[in-house]
Amino acid sequence: MVIVSVRERRHRQVRQAALGCIASVVAIATSAAGGDTISPVTACDRLKAEAGAAVRVSGAQQRPAASDLPAHCEVIAHLDERTGADGQKFAIGLHLRLPEAWNGRFVFQGQGGTDGVLGNGDAQPGGGQPSALNQGYATVTTDAGHSNAPGPLGGASFGLEPQARIDFGYRADDVVTRRAKQFIQTYYGRLPRYSYFLGCSNGGRHGMVVTQRFPDHFDGVAAGAPAFRMPEKGLAGAAATQAFAAISPKASDGRPILAQALSQADMELLSRAIVQSCDEADGLADGIIDNVAACRFSPRTLQCPAEKTASCLSSAQVAALETYFEGPTTAQGRRIYASYPYDAGIATEGWRRWILGTAPDSRVNAFNVSFGATLAYLYMTPPQAPLANEAEAVYDFYRSVDVTDAHAKIFGTSAAMPESSVQTISANSVDLSGFRARRGKLLLYHGVSDPTFSALDTVGWYKRLTSAVGGERETADFARLFLVPGMNHCSGGPATDSFDVLTPLVAWVEQGRAPERIEARAGAKTPWPDRSRPLCPYPRQARYLGHGSIEQSENFTCAAP
Repeated sequence: MVIVSVRERRHRQVRQAALGCIASVVAIATSAAGGDTISPVTACDRLKAEAGAAVRVSGAQQRPAASDLPAHCEVIAHLDERTGADGQKFAIGLHLRLPEAWNGRFVFQGQGGTDGVLGNGDAQPGGGQPSALNQGYATVTTDAGHSNAPGPLGGASFGLEPQARIDFGYRADDVVTRRAKQFIQTYYGRLPRYSYFLGCSNGGRHGMVVTQRFPDHFDGVAAGAPAFRMPEKGLAGAAATQAFAAISPKASDGRPILAQALSQADMELLSRAIVQSCDEADGLADGIIDNVAACRFSPRTLQCPAEKTASCLSSAQVAALETYFEGPTTAQGRRIYASYPYDAGIATEGWRRWILGTAPDSRVNAFNVSFGATLAYLYMTPPQAPLANEAEAVYDFYRSVDVTDAHAKIFGTSAAMPESSVQTISANSVDLSGFRARRGKLLLYHGVSDPTFSALDTVGWYKRLTSAVGGERETADFARLFLVPGMNHCSGGPATDSFDVLTPLVAWVEQGRAPERIEARAGAKTPWPDRSRPLCPYPRQARYLGHGSIEQSENFTCAAP
């Protein structure tokens, strides 16, 4: 059921009357399946002329149907163009696609990393499903107010500019949503009936931002592996890098070879031990650890009694792993970031790519280190003095930064930056009262083997939300969390990581059918490429019914642990 305010109802009545002369060319969408469609009432090229002075439309072009996309109007626009304090040019980019056969709905696709690119903008719901654009949705994405410069710094230097921080943190979400809906209204002659937000990682953070800061913009939000505590995670990444770098062998230049802190054989030994210790806690030995809370593994069980061998880990390796999994604290003992769960996906390429990288020498390609410049430029106030435009400089900074000092600086402010990065970028609030009051729905999902943003941090946030709203039943009415055992960051790992988030979200919003399970399939690179399983709303977990193939989802139920 959708609640329509008196103001909105009157606006729609006035709007419909004004469009009476062209009503014959407008088809009204009437079903959740989108059986009927709404045709454009304004030519695509007219959007450029009608955009207004604050918007520069660099492209508004009608695209014919192609093999991968339907016929649609593509709009690329630049909002609030300006020159920053350092002379750098800024604008909030908008990439909008308006299908000729519109189902009356709108999807905002949040992007990963630190934004900085416009992306394809057709909104991917996952699970091998067609893009949202191909399903008839109007779709938009944004660069969040800056353009990534090439090179190892990844465009993080935009964090030196105060307004660019704010645009990235939250303002672009609001500005782009409003402008996209204005384009939609001009093109189709009406606003969307329903609006959705999809995103993973930083895109998941943006999804949480809109539920907290702009609760009226979206009816449903799907936020995966949400980076809702980006600055704190940056510090956790630095602490982990320092721990692993300290035990790494040295290259000829005297600098550590990070990728060799743990060999692939070491990681596979660790993964097997975790599975052996925790797999059967869910009642079934199947390579998937569903009962995450019951896993009590410690890497100390693998510590060598003497010299390092292929069947054990050195004491230094065990200590570095404990630093990573337990998460950092300040010198005063204050916890900075959440701990990480022990799970089967630690031996995967996805985990290694984030934490250790694959470089055979002192050069570093670990994603964790590549984002080190965000700590210097984007998270700390005042920002770290500009780093040399070399990956080695970022690596050296990450290995040497004092975590306690940096922790104080992520909460710091200045005359130029009156908002701390935590205030600007984080989406850690559990005040979703506005979103809940307008009957919005939030679908969270997180891979348990995510090496960068901890699934336990998202579980902790969900527990705080549950306390804030009064209980599990009240929370589940509008917000549900789905953990994906074995899955790395947004995808990958020994997991059933292929699933569609848009379809269950739409059913929840438009039909009131809350997702009791989400059907998921394993990838081709897993040990079980034909496996399907239900993803269950937290705290419920997948449980085998005791009969039928363990490779088929239908033989599992979602049960309380």
